[in-house]
Amino acid sequence: MNEKTLEGAYAHCQQICRDSSTTFFSSFTALENERRSAVHAVYALCRLVDDIVDGDKEPIVNATEELVQQTHERNALLGQIHSGLETANPPEVHLKRLMALVSIRNDLKRASLGEITDKDQPIFIALQDVFKRYPIRLHDFETVIEGMEDDLYPVQSNTWDGLRSYCYKVASAVGLILIEIYGYEDRAARLHAIDLGIQMQMINVLRDVAEDYERGRVYLPKDILAAHNIEIEDLSQPNLAQNPSWHSFIREYSEVVNRHRESAMHLFDYLDPRSRVQPKIMLDAYSEIFHEIVVRRSGDVFTGPLKLTLRSKISLWVKINYMKLRLKLATN
Repeated sequence: MNEKTLEGAYAHCQQICRDSSTTFFSSFTALENERRSAVHAVYALCRLVDDIVDGDKEPIVNATEELVQQTHERNALLGQIHSGLETANPPEVHLKRLMALVSIRNDLKRASLGEITDKDQPIFIALQDVFKRYPIRLHDFETVIEGMEDDLYPVQSNTWDGLRSYCYKVASAVGLILIEIYGYEDRAARLHAIDLGIQMQMINVLRDVAEDYERGRVYLPKDILAAHNIEIEDLSQPNLAQNPSWHSFIREYSEVVNRHRESAMHLFDYLDPRSRVQPKIMLDAYSEIFHEIVVRRSGDVFTGPLKLTLRSKISLWVKINYMKLRLKLATN
């Protein structure tokens, strides 16, 4: 691969990260250049598949006869997995988005085999280099896409295990990719990376309850809600936040999140000082969001978009820069 082409591909991924999330992008700067570029590529791929499934990005694929056949075969399999449920979108939209995901699966496999050329999309040019440099498993990328495929159908979790399964696919699998870039010596690190992903995604799920409900997605476990006398339809009611039943549910939800957080904290012991800064920043950022939901808003995720207060933003900014300063002093 031409070095200039590769540099351009990594720059493309970096721009996607910069445009998508200030906090994520800021956390990545704690890594040295090579690892930072690799993380940018992984994040850009995750942003791409998420945008396709949510309809925020128009999927553009070369609908070859082979790809069309692969898409129909995948669609038939997903129909069995989701027990014949109707798709979340009209058939034409569903197949178009699924075809894009199938195409991405194919390109990821080609990247893992070193078959990407300078004519391919920049994200896969960069990821091919990442596969060469780090012992990343293709399976973990495929797991992320499986989680995106779930969102092509009306989502309904019934139990904590059902919610954890979804969180594993869309978040923990990403963490398992990233720690191969960070580097570790004890495989126990992978277990704690899984819990970090579950904790972060559970916070996302709670934050986005109202928005997801409008899209036909209910990640909160139905059986647990029912145990607190909450019906799925109640999630459409803004005044649910004042209901004692919701407060009771939030207490149990917090206990589960915090158990995963306690395990996630042990991840940092297995990473070198420089690599542990980035996931630590993200854990702190998500902890601030969770505190905003549970404490400052008393579980109210229904009556307006969640935004961190200025005080929380300043506190997070101070933490990020303090960790970076400590790292700089320690490595000089």
